[in-house]
Amino acid sequence: MERIITNIICIDNLNTEPLDEEWSELFETVNDTLDIHEAFIRYGEQYDWLYENSNYDLISWEIDNDCFDWYRYSRYVAKYCPDKFDPDKYNWKDHSWAVAKYCSDKFDPDRFNWEQDSNYIVKYCPYKLDINKFNWYKYSSNIAEWDPENIDPDRFNWEKDSWAIIMYYPDKFDTDKFNWKEYSSYVALYCPNKIDPDKYNWEKDSWAVAQYCPDKIDPDKFNWKNNSSSIVCNCPDKFNPDKYNWEDYSFLVAMYCPDKLDPDKYNWQKHSWAVAQFCPDKFDPDKYNWEEHSRYVAEFCPDKLDPDKYNWKRYSWLVARHCSDKLDPDKYNWEDFSWAVEQYCPDKLKLKPKC
Repeated sequence: MERIITNIICIDNLNTEPLDEEWSELFETVNDTLDIHEAFIRYGEQYDWLYENSNYDLISWEIDNDCFDWYRYSRYVAKYCPDKFDPDKYNWKDHSWAVAKYCSDKFDPDRFNWEQDSNYIVKYCPYKLDINKFNWYKYSSNIAEWDPENIDPDRFNWEKDSWAIIMYYPDKFDTDKFNWKEYSSYVALYCPNKIDPDKYNWEKDSWAVAQYCPDKIDPDKFNWKNNSSSIVCNCPDKFNPDKYNWEDYSFLVAMYCPDKLDPDKYNWQKHSWAVAQFCPDKFDPDKYNWEEHSRYVAEFCPDKLDPDKYNWKRYSWLVARHCSDKLDPDKYNWEDFSWAVEQYCPDKLKLKPKC
């Protein structure tokens, strides 16, 4: 679209008005034309709005009349009027990125702000890359994502951005430079064939091996204390009953692989509920924590209910609700839970002892 180089615009030729409140008030007072240059000075620049919603070219007019603010608005020259680009006036410090993105043919490697905007080079014009000027410390991940062929392994920030190598270009993986301490899990996820069991951070990222590449598990290095849960949830065939953290994760064995449940190692005190709910065939009435978890027996496996062990004081109401045929009138807590019998099994009210 050929644009009209001018500062005077006809508001009827605009596709839409700026959303800013002050601009809306201004447009209400304009009958036909408007000096948009003066309006920008007064109400703030709106170059994107003007160029996206009209065929006017204010920037060229401002440059021709030597009133364009290069310091504040250089980026708009790169975006909308690259033919007016002046390398000596352009604000390279703050707006180098726009040259890389919109008019790379105007690129000047000696003026470009490599410290701040190196990432725009590898994304929009990698053929302009100078590996000696590139900000490897800050933007190594960007070169791995957009221009991996130009990775310099000796300059790459392995400490901060090792993860990007694994995600985007594992062929550049260097086991000796890679930050195994922080990013071992990325190796397990994206290229498990590169796992070095002696360098892998088993303490922090054992879970990732169990989840993504269980065939790489080293049972002697695996963090069983913190990551036992990953074993039973993802690869129960790697389960080791002697190393498993039964104290914290017994319930997961009951949930995911009850065939692995060892009644002598299971944490009955804390996780009895899971046996009642998920694998009642493993139920052991002598080990079960009746004091805390009687309710789960009443709800999930009432056939296992032992009236002499059941906690009638706290959980009588659940017997009334789920298995009224197991209700023992002499043990039932009538004082607190008569309501449950009335609600769930009123036919049992006749069993209530007479006062």
